[in-house]
Amino acid sequence: MPMPLQPKPIEDAVVTARYPFLPQASAAIKAHMEANSVDLESLVDTEWLEAVRVRARVRLVESVVSKEGIDTTTTVDIHTPYGQMVECLSFLYAMITVCASFDERLLARWAEGESGRADQLWGTIESEKSFQRLAETYLSDIRIGEDGYWEVPMTDFIEICPKISGAYWRLPNRPVRQGWVILSPASGENSQQRLARLLKERIRTRLIEDCRKRMELMDEAFVGRMAEEVGRIVGLLKHQASTEVSFTSADEEDWPPCMREISTQLAQSVNVNHVGRVFLASISRVIGLTIDEAQAFFVNAPDYSVETTRYQLTHVYENEYTPAGCPKLQINACCPVSRGDVKSDLCNREWMDHPLKYLRARQRAKHREGQQSAPQAPQE
Repeated sequence: MPMPLQPKPIEDAVVTARYPFLPQASAAIKAHMEANSVDLESLVDTEWLEAVRVRARVRLVESVVSKEGIDTTTTVDIHTPYGQMVECLSFLYAMITVCASFDERLLARWAEGESGRADQLWGTIESEKSFQRLAETYLSDIRIGEDGYWEVPMTDFIEICPKISGAYWRLPNRPVRQGWVILSPASGENSQQRLARLLKERIRTRLIEDCRKRMELMDEAFVGRMAEEVGRIVGLLKHQASTEVSFTSADEEDWPPCMREISTQLAQSVNVNHVGRVFLASISRVIGLTIDEAQAFFVNAPDYSVETTRYQLTHVYENEYTPAGCPKLQINACCPVSRGDVKSDLCNREWMDHPLKYLRARQRAKHREGQQSAPQAPQE
């Protein structure tokens, strides 16, 4: 079920400044630009717009560095016309920086940061009335049921829920009333927070789609003007990636079920699909296996070729492919847990949306166990 083609108008300037990603906020952004004689070129280097660029950099840095995403609080007073302009245009500047980078990793991080911020705010500060107005932008319909819980059409839920991990988000686990899925409280969150989590996926998807459209229209000269800004944030992204948890000590027992299944299938000469093969190659790189060690996974594949496999693995390693996340693996039949073939309490945690998170969790648990079992030094 697509999003509404014509979302209901939102004329509250505070709301469009707080949530500049809303489709309805595009008119506010355009109005701020026209009222202040600002275009994309002047947004890049006009001196009096430095506050806009600083706020945009904060949005981007928090998306890249912070696990919680973009901070829900801001020093910008969005109840003033100036603050509304800064917040709206900073979102635009952050977006064009991402687009000018043509970096899929940065795009994913930024979209996650902005949508995560919306998730936090929509689930906590919005009243029932204002929340419904926002939610109607991203759903075909919405209502509050007789028990006081939010309900969404089954078609919307089915489209969105595969992108979210956790047993709660599987349709058989949700109560349904006449085609409406009931979002009852769970995991310490109320019904509104549950629905905000669902809406986060629609927001994130919309941001990525909008950015990719802008990328196709990017002018080379404008991209050149953005080079310094882009270089700064992409450099931070690379630094952040280099300092994140190392998996080079991952034992086979730490491997996520998807990795174990794909490697087992190949060993048994089962034909694994393209998504599964690329995933196995990319996660092998991340956990520190050599190309030779990764190639050993594929020797029993029905279509195995030494030269072709070597070439493809080298391409994955040299271009530093990132392993696919749980939603993509589930959609492409590479997740034994979602099919019910394997049971894993860890995989069914709501925050578990990527195999690398599984590895981190396993290694941290082993580290804690090791510390607890370590002999205590004798006291003198």
